[in-house]
Amino acid sequence: MKYFIDFEATEYSNEIISIGCVDENGREFYSLVQPHKIEKLTEFITDLTGITAEDLQNAPTVNEAFSEFYNWLDKSDKVRFFVYGNSDKIFVKRTLKYATDFYAQCSLGLIRSNLINFSKDVNNHFLISRDISLIKIVEYYRGEKIQQRHNALDDAYYLKEIYENMQNDDIAECPFPEYQLDLTVKNSKNNPKEICKLEAIRGNITMTFPSYKKAADWVMQVLIPKSAVITDKTKSKVCNNIRVSIEKDKLYCGFKWYLHN
Repeated sequence: MKYFIDFEATEYSNEIISIGCVDENGREFYSLVQPHKIEKLTEFITDLTGITAEDLQNAPTVNEAFSEFYNWLDKSDKVRFFVYGNSDKIFVKRTLKYATDFYAQCSLGLIRSNLINFSKDVNNHFLISRDISLIKIVEYYRGEKIQQRHNALDDAYYLKEIYENMQNDDIAECPFPEYQLDLTVKNSKNNPKEICKLEAIRGNITMTFPSYKKAADWVMQVLIPKSAVITDKTKSKVCNNIRVSIEKDKLYCGFKWYLHN
């Protein structure tokens, strides 16, 4: 049985705060999930998802939500959970350590062991060299702009829609030429004032910036804890950290960074 699944999570601790899932037959499951520490919910995640601390106060616990999910699953056949991107595996791993109920543990363990990152198939199918946001693919198939709400169930349905369209789709030429380009930081590193296009991607979240400085401004305003000490050198350090994350293909502040000159 194929399942298309998505999670929303806290910004720094990466604990799941909502789960959305739809199976290949169209059955759906959705639940908010109360994180271990509700105070870990940041304004950024609330603005992005619409989920507030008040919503989570009365939400099912990890044990309640995932034991219910285990009961919802059709376990008569081998399960496969399709996700979009690398973040969901981290979310499941972080949340699993707070599960004490046997069925919740089984549920999260089952997901973790059978997780398939479908973004790799998307990249191969569309002949692109780097990750593209989920919503761009949906817009391509629908031929219209979509306002993404970053709702876990919505995104699960989007993924199912993409999967089904790709089964009957033959791509001869990449419809996203900007994603075919070789992503290198060499020119920008030698010419730091050069205008570029930076993307920060975390799951289904994509942020775009015209320069390192603009990206650094956003990181300092949104991602760096308010309790952190900000000095005159902080912005330069953040810019350099972004460059290093691109060069070494590593996460920075929980985001995957890409450069397009």
